[in-house]
Amino acid sequence: MRQRFEFRVILGLLIWVGILSGGIMLARNSLHRAPDAMAQLGQYVANQRHTSELNLSYPVVLCVGDPVFVEGAEQYSPIGFVSRVGKLDSTSKRVTYTDQAAVTFYGSAPHFDASDHLEYHRADESSGWVIKTMLTPAKREEIGKLILQAYTQNQAEIVSVLRPVVKKSLQQASVIIKDDLKAAFSKRNERLRQIGQKYQSELIEDQIVPLIQEEIWPIIQEECTPLATQVGQEVWREVSVFRFGWRYLYDRSPLPEKKLAEREFNRFMDDKAVPILKSHLGEFVELQQKVIQRVSRNEKVKQTFSQSVRTLVNDPEVQVIFTEVFREVFLDNDRLQSAVEDHWKGDEARKAVQFASKKIEPTVTEIGAALFGSPRGEITPEFARVLRHRILRKDSRWLLLNIDEETKSTSGLRTRPSNIDLKVARTSGEIPYAPARDRGGNSEKKEES
Repeated sequence: MRQRFEFRVILGLLIWVGILSGGIMLARNSLHRAPDAMAQLGQYVANQRHTSELNLSYPVVLCVGDPVFVEGAEQYSPIGFVSRVGKLDSTSKRVTYTDQAAVTFYGSAPHFDASDHLEYHRADESSGWVIKTMLTPAKREEIGKLILQAYTQNQAEIVSVLRPVVKKSLQQASVIIKDDLKAAFSKRNERLRQIGQKYQSELIEDQIVPLIQEEIWPIIQEECTPLATQVGQEVWREVSVFRFGWRYLYDRSPLPEKKLAEREFNRFMDDKAVPILKSHLGEFVELQQKVIQRVSRNEKVKQTFSQSVRTLVNDPEVQVIFTEVFREVFLDNDRLQSAVEDHWKGDEARKAVQFASKKIEPTVTEIGAALFGSPRGEITPEFARVLRHRILRKDSRWLLLNIDEETKSTSGLRTRPSNIDLKVARTSGEIPYAPARDRGGNSEKKEES
């Protein structure tokens, strides 16, 4: 019994010694870490959220929750949000056109002073923004590869099926367009005649005729003279002055039979002159090409005709006439639209389109997935951005803190004053989504906007 009692006493003493030793060690560690803990506590208290009133020179559109960012060396970081719109007692959380608002900064937000300000940004609301957002350079390249792959794989089959349908459609349309163009210009003959009279003196007499006399005709003479001389000599050698002479005299006499000279001339042309001209036909073709080439290369000719065409095309009356004709013949032409529509509703066209659709359907599905995402997976970041901005009406506005770099290093301790100026940015851009966006990429987008 005594041994058991002694064992219990010894065990109890050991336990108490262990407890005391542990307590002493804990106390020493606590005393050793007290300065660090106090420093952390002080930092936490100092970095609590801070609210500043916005100084607005004129009203802007704001909503509670609009984010505030700061641009860092590599990224944009969220540092706060609009916490109030309207007067001090306002509790509105709707989009408001106001000249009073407040911003709450997170504890991680940098300090600023009176020389710094916030910039007000609004996202682009145009349809072009949607296209630019959805069709990024990477997406355009991806879709281009899909289209090129589908075209390469199915080109021959699709073209062979659609070519007859398209050809017949164009043939039908061309007949209607030809007739209606003629009718459309016929209705405007008087107006066209007046325009022609107006330019008769301005273009033809003052520019075209002098150009022909000074530039074109000398070229024609220079190129044509050798061949014309050669052909003329060959023809002249075949002329019989005696045959023409006595027949001409006979036609002038009172004898009954006439027109001998005319018949002799016709015989000479058929038997002599025409064969000679035919033998030089190739030379005449070459001569024509040389003349056209020299005239077309002449700088004065090119400048005069170019200026004449520009003058005519830029004439308001001519533009009105061509606009009316285009609209009448192509856009508002019920006969043309009905003919094309009836043709493409036919069995042949319908079968061809169905065949082509089946061939390109997988590619269309892949393009849809590239733009919008897979039905069984996540939507693309680009489509998500469009949905947030255009459907959910989010990410429409944001503020950007601008710290004056010149005073940053000389201002000493920078605090967070109770007021800060808000200036409207000159250009729109895209919200730098949290947690970060690449600085270079966002800068490029702002410049494009």
